[in-house]
Amino acid sequence: MRYDPPFHRTNGLIPAVLFVLVLAVVPFVFDGSYIRHLIILSLVFAIVAASWDLSFGFGGLLNFAHVALFAVGIYTYGILAKTYGVNPWLAILLAGPAAMVFASIMVLPVLRLDGMYVILVTIAFSQIIYQGVISQSDITGGTSGMVTLPMLQIDGYRFVKDGKIGYYYTALALMVVCVGSIYLITRSALGRAIIALRDNKYYAMSRGVSEWRTRLATLALSAFFAGIAGGFYGSYVRVASPDIFGIGSLTLVLSILLVGGLATLWGPVIAAFVIILLSESLGWMGAWRDIIIALMIVAVMVFYPGGLWGVIQELRETFATLRAALMVRMRRRFERAKREAMLGLREEMVETKHGLIAVADTGASDTHTGPPILLLHGNSACKEAFQNQFAHFRDRHRVIAFDLPGHGASDNGDPEETYNVIAYADIAEEILAQKGITNPIVLGWSLGGYNALELTARNPQAYAGVVTTGTAPLNMAPDDFAKGHDAKSHLILAGKQYLTGAEATTFASHATVPKSEKSAFLHRNLRRTDGRARFYMITKLTVVDWPRHMRMLREGKIPVAVMNGHDDPFLNHDYIAGLQYGQIWKGRTTDIPNGKHAPFFNEPEAFNAALEAFIDWAIEARAEEV
Repeated sequence: MRYDPPFHRTNGLIPAVLFVLVLAVVPFVFDGSYIRHLIILSLVFAIVAASWDLSFGFGGLLNFAHVALFAVGIYTYGILAKTYGVNPWLAILLAGPAAMVFASIMVLPVLRLDGMYVILVTIAFSQIIYQGVISQSDITGGTSGMVTLPMLQIDGYRFVKDGKIGYYYTALALMVVCVGSIYLITRSALGRAIIALRDNKYYAMSRGVSEWRTRLATLALSAFFAGIAGGFYGSYVRVASPDIFGIGSLTLVLSILLVGGLATLWGPVIAAFVIILLSESLGWMGAWRDIIIALMIVAVMVFYPGGLWGVIQELRETFATLRAALMVRMRRRFERAKREAMLGLREEMVETKHGLIAVADTGASDTHTGPPILLLHGNSACKEAFQNQFAHFRDRHRVIAFDLPGHGASDNGDPEETYNVIAYADIAEEILAQKGITNPIVLGWSLGGYNALELTARNPQAYAGVVTTGTAPLNMAPDDFAKGHDAKSHLILAGKQYLTGAEATTFASHATVPKSEKSAFLHRNLRRTDGRARFYMITKLTVVDWPRHMRMLREGKIPVAVMNGHDDPFLNHDYIAGLQYGQIWKGRTTDIPNGKHAPFFNEPEAFNAALEAFIDWAIEARAEEV
């Protein structure tokens, strides 16, 4: 099951609502008709660019006839509303289907072509439409075009009155409906098929995606919204001119699309306002205006292909990173005593090559008769999650845990260098070496389980045993990652950089338990976590030598225990039970009743008893090897 929340539960809700609200109040702040005129044009071209993004960006179709389809909408409105006296509102609605008809005709040659050949065919197709408009002067006005097209009105009220306020709000409503519809299309099964054909056509076709139906739907829907925008534009400017087919119009819309960012949808909407305002401000430069805009396209493509949307995302990431760093400073200064009280020992900061790491260590003691225990926490959690294990094992064992970079009280890390399983294992080795700890039992929870396997697989004889909980051992990534986990769970949130409030609550509740006085600190730690740690960790899974982990387990190079909650919502328990282990405790995986994804936290007594029994067994197993 694909995690696909409705728009009102995404991070885009508040910015989108604020954007629309700002546009809604602009007429009350700026009553000049010229400002309203510029915004109306921006709204129209936002629809044109967003609809082009559906076929060009999401579909990967290099369709350069899109402006011609926009022109079809303008002329359809002119012919129906002026020549045949059709109601202007109905003429606008019919402009969309008219553009769809032309786009459907264009699909036939496009299906047999790829790359630059699609560009040539679509440009030729736009020229055919242009020549048709010129040649049918009795209907279209030929080179002179059509003028004084009917304007929009309701009950005699003309929308051009009162500073074009009627046109303004109609354009705003049209933009919201059209862009919202395109958004829903991209999130639908059709949208996923469109993107699949773009990314890997032959693989998508092998999975049952029909190329011709999907391409037809892509171009037809893209043309429909462009035609609607064209119809409204014709009612607003009241002119249908062949100049719309010119290079100037193509450059304008293409610049909006590219400067905004391909396959982003929201980028072109934002860029429409930037480019239209810039274009109008440069109007006094004549032909140089188009040259400057064209140079802007070249500059964006060369230096910043992500466009304005990429800039916005970088700014968002910078803000989120600074926020996470500030939270670390506040936690170190004001919440240290609370953390130390939870674990019953002092927290220390250890310098590593990946920054300062917050460590909790019971320290060496003559009373410790068992091997040390290294505890590795999961994604978006913290070392305090193991408070019950510190309390239970500290008399017999030296217990140590630390916050991963970007988590808890540790420094944020370099995303490229630090947020991955290999770097996390490096940090564990460095801390063990600094502490002089040898031959420990390594317990890893969820992401920490993969860290534990990576750490012990490097030198199995250096560790007394390894325990994973909430983890599905992998043979290969990403194939086995999908096999080892429940696709119907909210596991996808584990790799999402930005979480909404609802998503954070959902993920934290599935990762441990619903928020309560007992688990509130884990929910707060999810908010503190550097979102880049989630995203980069998932994207870098493939760099790990997963087969080495499985060889270690299969060949019995180390005593191992797999202790999962029997009701863990993230795991495919049948897959895990079917894996082969050469030296697994009890000869099978161990299920902890009601343990969910964090059995050590939810059922500490049962888990600690099992862990203690495993440690005794692992010591005997190692002794027999000697």
